[in-house]
Amino acid sequence: MNPNFDYSLFPYSFAHCLNSECLRAEKCLRRQVALRMPKEREAVTVVNPKHVAPSGEDCKLFVPDQPEQYARGITHLLDRVPHNDAVIIKQQMIEHFGQTNYYRFSRKERLIKPHEQEYIRTLFHKRGVTEEPAFDEYVEYYDLYRKI
Repeated sequence: MNPNFDYSLFPYSFAHCLNSECLRAEKCLRRQVALRMPKEREAVTVVNPKHVAPSGEDCKLFVPDQPEQYARGITHLLDRVPHNDAVIIKQQMIEHFGQTNYYRFSRKERLIKPHEQEYIRTLFHKRGVTEEPAFDEYVEYYDLYRKI
């Protein structure tokens, strides 16, 4: 867990886990958030203890406590790509992510998840582009709702 952990960054609805017996508790964000709950917080959302096995094995609500590297912005993503390849890559991105998400990426309104970055990287390689995709910036972010 990040030593600069800021509890206030988590949405009020993020479920806390109170299962101290879980084998995965040390690496679970839900458990770590529960352990760092400030005294001033009067109420929290919790995982139903009857929903998970006491050991935590195969927990569907497990969220890794390590942030992942998300990309923000694709302003110059295709600048160094030959025009014909750039047109095709852009079209394939729109077909895959949808036009709305593509333009939300462009306007930096939506972060680009690690697996989405990998998909874009694959499109580059399929077109023979050896350079890595140039995203505008990277941010560390917890994927709070990821299903494993």
